[in-house]
Amino acid sequence: MSLTTEFNTWIQSINDLEKPNPEIIAFNFGLLERNNGYTFYLIGSLKFDSEDDDWACIVDYEPKQKYLDFPLEAIKGKDWNQVLEVAENLLLNYMKSDEFEHSIFHKAVAITTGFDDGDLIRIK
Repeated sequence: MSLTTEFNTWIQSINDLEKPNPEIIAFNFGLLERNNGYTFYLIGSLKFDSEDDDWACIVDYEPKQKYLDFPLEAIKGKDWNQVLEVAENLLLNYMKSDEFEHSIFHKAVAITTGFDDGDLIRIK
């Protein structure tokens, strides 16, 4: 299964089964490097500060299906910068989809991605 398909299945499941409080205004798709690859995780927050990425440390929403491991074939031979690009492109493509228009993310003030020890990239 491709990373795009796995991502879309993961997001759709969260949309269908784990809707956050409507007051959640920002979502971060964080990235973790693990021994065997990379993992996305999702959190939501009641706060957002475009000047301070620490808003993403305030976890007000955390779905049970918080994590998505990147399939090894999707990231084989890629360094962390390239994996970050893959993550950014996944989110940008999702935002162009019809599914996004009806998702929990559509009305968010901000959607970001990035590694915990780096700067966040604002997607929305």
